[in-house]
Amino acid sequence: MQHDLKLVKVNLDPRPAEITAISEEVGTQLGYLGAIAKEKKFAASLIVNCYNTHICGADVSNLSYYCRGETSDTLKKGMFALINLSAYIESHELYGSDFVEGLIERWDFRNKRSENE
Repeated sequence: MQHDLKLVKVNLDPRPAEITAISEEVGTQLGYLGAIAKEKKFAASLIVNCYNTHICGADVSNLSYYCRGETSDTLKKGMFALINLSAYIESHELYGSDFVEGLIERWDFRNKRSENE
């Protein structure tokens, strides 16, 4: 299902001297992933994991499964874009430290690595 959420603002040119700027289309996909991350812990886990792997693991399995229910590929493309970009940058460079730290706090990632622990 495609949600009518306010997209999260994304920095399209996080490292101008090192990597090519991100297109508006990919920025929209990443912004949609950010909006879903405010509502769904498994989406937030990917963004947080691409910021600091020691805080939480990325629940890519549940995020991928959730993507199947979307009416468009926006979320899936955002997920893959973030995974690809994580080879070059950390997610806070895209979303901003305040946003990523907000996800960590909202989902209590610092105090538990998963809901099963």
